[in-house]
Amino acid sequence: HEAPVYSICPHHKENIQFIFSTAIDGKIKAWLYDNMGSRVDYDAPGHWCTTMLYSADGTRLFSCGTSKDGESFLVEWNESEGAIKRTYNGFRKKSAGVVQFDTTQNRFLAAGEDGQIKFWDMDNINLLTSIDAEGGLQGLPHLRFNKDGNLLAVSTADNGFKILANAGGLRSLRTSETPAFEALRSPIESAANKVSGSSAVNVSPVSCKVERSSPARPSQILV
Repeated sequence: HEAPVYSICPHHKENIQFIFSTAIDGKIKAWLYDNMGSRVDYDAPGHWCTTMLYSADGTRLFSCGTSKDGESFLVEWNESEGAIKRTYNGFRKKSAGVVQFDTTQNRFLAAGEDGQIKFWDMDNINLLTSIDAEGGLQGLPHLRFNKDGNLLAVSTADNGFKILANAGGLRSLRTSETPAFEALRSPIESAANKVSGSSAVNVSPVSCKVERSSPARPSQILV
């Protein structure tokens, strides 16, 4: 690169291992592990800071970034042609920083902007829905789904983060809580102290309305 590297995205197809890298001059390059130079050279939308991610099954490539003027872009790429396949709508404000995003379930995209999390269906360029997670998020929140796509960690303005969960995420959390809770419960009860059977996690309802099909339709926020 001729400018500082901003992000890297390792991947493989069949038996070929390679890395996408982006730089702050808006260049996207692809490399093999042979020290023979870049094999691909794209221009990122906005020509500034861009992050690249694949869908969970590794078949679809996306990027999200912001220009120096604060305009944000979320796109899907046609890898074989090095061209943009589709550009997603829904960013409304000029940003003072770089928008972050993630993918999940081979179906959904999520990005943080203006203190909100915005969701898209991968096959539809129009915004699916947005939530504010009951407020308190950073202006440009960082976010990341778990592997199953039913939990979403989102950074907050008070130097913390929230976990958003749909019904499946709540079930998985309750399942993972049980062994630890039971291990704690036995010695406490043997000392003649009663332990409540209620969850150790403080759960509060979400007041915002979210599309039912959304991967992070957060029936609860766990804090």
